[in-house]
Amino acid sequence: MEEEIVKIIAENFPNGIRDDFIDVNKILRIYHSKFPTKNIVADAVRSIIHAQGTENNGRFYFVSAESVEHLLFVVEEIFESYSAAYYSELYRRHDDFFSRLNIFSAEVLKKILIANRQEFFCFDEFCTLSRGFKLDYEVAKIFYTENKSLSLDELQKIFRYVPAEKILSVITNTKKYLPTVTGNYFPISKIKFDAEEISIAENKIDSAIAEKNFAAREDYDLSSNFALNPEIDEKILRDLIYQKFFADKFDRNRTRLVKKTASIKKRLGFGKLIHELCSSKDELTFDDVSYFSSKYLPSSHGYAVTLAFFNENMTRVSADLFVKSELVNFSIAAVDNALENFVQGKIIPLRAINDFTNFPPVENYSWNLFLLESFLRKYSKNFVFNTAHINNSNIGAIYPASMNFTDYLEVQVAAVIQEKILLEPEEVGNFLVEKGYRGQRSVKIIQRIIQQAKKILSLE
Repeated sequence: MEEEIVKIIAENFPNGIRDDFIDVNKILRIYHSKFPTKNIVADAVRSIIHAQGTENNGRFYFVSAESVEHLLFVVEEIFESYSAAYYSELYRRHDDFFSRLNIFSAEVLKKILIANRQEFFCFDEFCTLSRGFKLDYEVAKIFYTENKSLSLDELQKIFRYVPAEKILSVITNTKKYLPTVTGNYFPISKIKFDAEEISIAENKIDSAIAEKNFAAREDYDLSSNFALNPEIDEKILRDLIYQKFFADKFDRNRTRLVKKTASIKKRLGFGKLIHELCSSKDELTFDDVSYFSSKYLPSSHGYAVTLAFFNENMTRVSADLFVKSELVNFSIAAVDNALENFVQGKIIPLRAINDFTNFPPVENYSWNLFLLESFLRKYSKNFVFNTAHINNSNIGAIYPASMNFTDYLEVQVAAVIQEKILLEPEEVGNFLVEKGYRGQRSVKIIQRIIQQAKKILSLE
């Protein structure tokens, strides 16, 4: 009886079957027409469906033993040339073949492989011959073997059954590779350094700082290091050299280098001073920010540092007022619920919150964008606030906490793609500034946003 039911399903329900009243009764009608002298009840049919079918999203799929054997043979052939196969990419590349086996999704493919695996291992996203397979390690081995820069297309050919976005994530998120001027990638471990030139440069930086309190790029030479690595953009290589050789001794102020020790001590001492001040006061005004900045850190950067300390130690309830955080009580879940009506799973600018009608009241204070920014920075469970620089202009973005970005540049790229903005400098600049993602246009930043957006869109 079980074999007969399975055969009926396979012949009449190639796109899967539900265990509901309608589909089960269809099977019963077919069965009784084929075997009028035999009797079977609905519960028995359901039991067979659950025992023999592969369930996915409420439907059960039946793949014959011959089809499973054929599937396993093909996967084993793939493993003769490739170290791993992600179910999504495996299905995408051979969807016609899988459809002929009555396999209509990567999820069903995954479940069948897990249930029938032989000499390979199945994990949540991929199957492989090696239990210890790690994509970042495999990518590193390829770069070591090839000993040259590689493009994403070249890596995709090597890892044919790994989605391109997975490969790109390894390259960009592990911080082990640098982009080349041609759009390829090169391992940092293979970068060549002229140690003598770097040592001479450090001495020249020291001399320049002793003379004028900073060292500009023209005060020291790194041309030999640039010549040793012609594929790497000079700015990127200069940043790497700074992090590797100079960061412990010097701070950076844009393109200038300054002594690090004095700067760190000054900031640490200033941070302690602000913390003590905020702890001793119930309220402080925005004028206090300006006063302490001008007294202790008199620069535009020092102003931003001061504002950041105030935001960290207190809750900003309006443009002019900071109060002790203990005095502000938020209904966190209710505020997050109100925010959901605006965010709706997307990236939005802070300034897009233009109506606080449905926000729960905050005792003694009225809702505004400064109070909302403080809530997002300190309390929200569901949303993140991000911005390029601490600011006094409600510049920044809100997005679900489930979204992961390495920096604010990625947030802006994602927003531009999300809103389908024409990837031209004027269009992108207007969008970001007018909506409140940025305070001003920067030609270099806009170009980087456009380049990254084009790269991402070319992968889709």
